[in-house]
Amino acid sequence: MIEDQSVLYHHAYSICSLIVRYTLALRGSPKDDLSALDVHEVSVDLFKGENLTEEFLCDINKYGQIPVLDVRKGTPIQDSLKITRFIAERYPNLIPESHQEEITALLKQLHEVNYFSLSFAKFGGSHVAAGLATAVEKILQDPSISDRYRRALEFKRGVVKSSKVTGMEPEVIKEMEHRAKVILNRLADTLPENTHGSGAGPWMFGLQEPSALDAHTIIFVERMRDVDRMGLVPEKLDAWSQKPTEQEAWRNMMDGRRTMAPPRKP
Repeated sequence: MIEDQSVLYHHAYSICSLIVRYTLALRGSPKDDLSALDVHEVSVDLFKGENLTEEFLCDINKYGQIPVLDVRKGTPIQDSLKITRFIAERYPNLIPESHQEEITALLKQLHEVNYFSLSFAKFGGSHVAAGLATAVEKILQDPSISDRYRRALEFKRGVVKSSKVTGMEPEVIKEMEHRAKVILNRLADTLPENTHGSGAGPWMFGLQEPSALDAHTIIFVERMRDVDRMGLVPEKLDAWSQKPTEQEAWRNMMDGRRTMAPPRKP
């Protein structure tokens, strides 16, 4: 691997990983040669618990989550929205100055939705969350693990409880459905058909090039499609979002996969 190459830790069915990967796929041209990112992707198998290893929890991301962008010359960036902002600083098409305030605000609102709640509530989410908690507890039962690893696992246990176990509570799911409806309707209002004047482009706000908001929205809508939640998505946003999934950038990234992992065999 090249010394200056950045590393993106991801998983093929992680919605936040897909958000970052699609943002990279649509990033366009860097603002200058020094800003260009050469990103090497490393898959972290969540199904095998590779995010719960000592190395990952202690050296890569204490939250035990992906994606993580390790830029080699700084602290690993451990949040998909922060990673997006980092990339956008180098690729100005992602958050253009003409709509910087609106895009930044809408991205923030979109990431205030608990994706786990909406992704798994109809597909055994409580069982999935319990399994995640059990995996952590099982490792904690090993008396031979290091002190730093034990502390990291105890922290991860709290993360699982707050974001996954709690995320399956009925009132939380209901709140996330409400948040999703609100932000998706706001996103629908940014579509090109609502942009006045000639020369409007095909992307949100009538832009000629895709922004980070386009990337994040398309992934989110496709996840809602894959988990049978299209009732949350306005029809015009649904129709608009399908067009980019026919393009090369999407085909190369997804390679025929859906955003949600197929049911695992018992």
